[in-house]
Amino acid sequence: MGFGVGGYGVGLIGCGNIAGTWVKAVGEHEECRMKLVFDLDKEAAQKRADEAGARAVGELGELLASTEIDLVVIGTPTPSHPDLVAQAAAAGKHILCEKPMALSLGECQRMIDACEQGGVQLAIGHSLRFWGAFRVCRRLISEGAIGTPVVGNIDRMGTVGIRRVDSDDGGDEGHWRSSVRNSGGHLLEGYIHELDFTRSVFGEVASVTCELAGGGEYDGLLSPAVAHGLARFESGALVTLRTGSTVALPTRGYWISGTEGGLSFAEWGGPVEHFRADLEEKQLVTCDEPYAYYLELCDLLQAIEGKGEPENSGLNGKKNVALGLAMYRSFETGRRVEFTDGIPADVAGDYQNTKW
Repeated sequence: MGFGVGGYGVGLIGCGNIAGTWVKAVGEHEECRMKLVFDLDKEAAQKRADEAGARAVGELGELLASTEIDLVVIGTPTPSHPDLVAQAAAAGKHILCEKPMALSLGECQRMIDACEQGGVQLAIGHSLRFWGAFRVCRRLISEGAIGTPVVGNIDRMGTVGIRRVDSDDGGDEGHWRSSVRNSGGHLLEGYIHELDFTRSVFGEVASVTCELAGGGEYDGLLSPAVAHGLARFESGALVTLRTGSTVALPTRGYWISGTEGGLSFAEWGGPVEHFRADLEEKQLVTCDEPYAYYLELCDLLQAIEGKGEPENSGLNGKKNVALGLAMYRSFETGRRVEFTDGIPADVAGDYQNTKW
C-alpha cells in the first residue's frame, strides 16, 4: 500500500480485552509495528507488550512524547476517550479510538476539534461495517445487487436465562460496562455497531422514534429489556432498529430490501442470502473476508497517506452517537426526534443517557 518510509510505529493505550484484537491487526500489517504499550495496570501492559513484541512504559507521557510513535490505538473505557484523544492530538499522533466515541455530542465535537487543531487523523473503531456479512452486504448494495435500499430490519438480540427478583446474579458489577453512566447504555456500547452499519447503507437519518419493552418485574421474575426503534432516512427509507435480550428465544437477524431484491443474514460471518425477483432461487454469498480490525487500520492509514478522512471518521462516529442518544431521548419524551445533517435537534450537547 506504500505508506510512510520505514513504516508506522503504533502505541497502544489500554490493555483490556479489545487490545488483543489490535495486537493481531497491527501484527498482520507489513508496514506497522507495535512499539510502546501503556495501561494503568502495569501487569496487563506487560502482558500485551510481550504478545506484541513491544515495550511497556510506565507513563502515558512517555508514549506520547516518543518519536517512535506515529499513531495510537485507544482501547480504554469510554469516559476517558475525550481527554486521551485531546492529549494524543496535541502530541501530533494520529488516532484510532475504540467505539463508542464518547458519551455526549459535545464530547464528540471536542475530540474532532482537537484532532483538527493538531493536524492529525481520527478514526473511530466501528469494526462491524468491515466484518464478514456486513461488508459483503455493503459491497453488493454498492454494486446495485438489490437496486435502491428502501426498508430494513437490523435486529441484534441476545438470549438470557430466567432471573428472579431476589437473585444476586447481576453479572460483573465491578466492570465499567455494567454502569450505564460509564458505558452510555447498550445502544451506545453494543448496538452502536449496528447503528453505524445501518447509516453506512441508508445514509443520513431524518428522524427516529424509540420505545422500550420489558425491563421490569413480573410475578417475581425480571424481564430483560428490548429497545424498538424506527428510523426514517433522508432517502425515504424506513428501518426497524431492535436490540436487547429475550428469555431463551434466539431472534437475531438482519435484512435489507430494495427496489430489485433483498439481502438477509443471521450470522456475522455469513453467508448472505441474496434474493432477486428475476431469479428463481436465492443465492448464497460466502463471506471469506479479511480481518475486520486489520481493515479498520488500513482505513486510517489510507487517510493518513492521502490526507483525506477515514471512512470511520470522527464525524461519522459523532453521528452514530447522535442516533443512539436520539433513540434514548425519544423514549424519554415519547416524541419523534428530528435530524438536520445527521444531528438530532432535540439532543443537547451535554445530554447523556443514564437510565438504560
